[in-house]
Amino acid sequence: MRHFVSLFMLALFANLAAAQSTTPLQLSPSDLLLAKVQGICPVMGEKLGSMGDLIKVQIEGETAFLCCESCKDQAINADYWKTIQANMAKAQGICPVMEEELPKNASSTVVNGRRIFVCCPPCSKKIAVDPTTYTAMVDEKYAAYVAGAAEKEKVHRRIVAQKICPVSGEELGSMAEPVWVKTSEGEEFFLCCKGCEGKAANANHSASIEANLRAAQGKCPVMDKALPGNAKSVLVNGRRVFICCPGCEKKLAADPTTYLAMVDQLYATNLKSNHQADAEGKTRAHDK
Repeated sequence: MRHFVSLFMLALFANLAAAQSTTPLQLSPSDLLLAKVQGICPVMGEKLGSMGDLIKVQIEGETAFLCCESCKDQAINADYWKTIQANMAKAQGICPVMEEELPKNASSTVVNGRRIFVCCPPCSKKIAVDPTTYTAMVDEKYAAYVAGAAEKEKVHRRIVAQKICPVSGEELGSMAEPVWVKTSEGEEFFLCCKGCEGKAANANHSASIEANLRAAQGKCPVMDKALPGNAKSVLVNGRRVFICCPGCEKKLAADPTTYLAMVDQLYATNLKSNHQADAEGKTRAHDK
């Protein structure tokens, strides 16, 4: 069965029903995966989780999530819904029946509130016979996709935090895809391009990068307090981590995984705040 076109047009103009507010703790593991894959609100286009608790709804029998309470009685946006379907197909990747790569514009079926993409219409009948098995297979694909996307996002934040190339001083991403390297001392960096590989780092650029990383981190991950101006840094699994006092170094060494995860979270929080501040500044300048 080809549900996509008909469901899409019906949902486009239909008001949402059976909505309920739900915090992440109330969501099942399957719901959490689906929300991660869905990515955005089908009404406002906002990133799910950015506006508060998610709202779980049924759209013509399909489970979906809204960004906030105010979206419950509003109509679906065509472009956002199309993006959500594309996100789901990309995350699923293969037909769970034939285990073959999904074709472009793959058809889909909805079973037990879940949309599943298939390589051909006959596969929809097999899914209808055993929806639990095939939904579980889709969830496995979703989990792998979400984990991969999360790792890519961590790397992206590290690139944004570093900002510039230690060799050329060029902004990372302005020349080509940043190149990951590891120095003879074991420290990891990103270069602006392959042309900088094997070249010595510029002292001034290296000092700027250290300041950038310190600003992006903001707090000591051990004591959770603001870093002093002369904060000491240590290498932890190739990453430069700033601490508030020498006593924190031993704790870092004892549990590097936990504290590196905290540094990643600090990056996420501080870089987001800086981005919002820059956006607000540009808006004020434009208004003048």
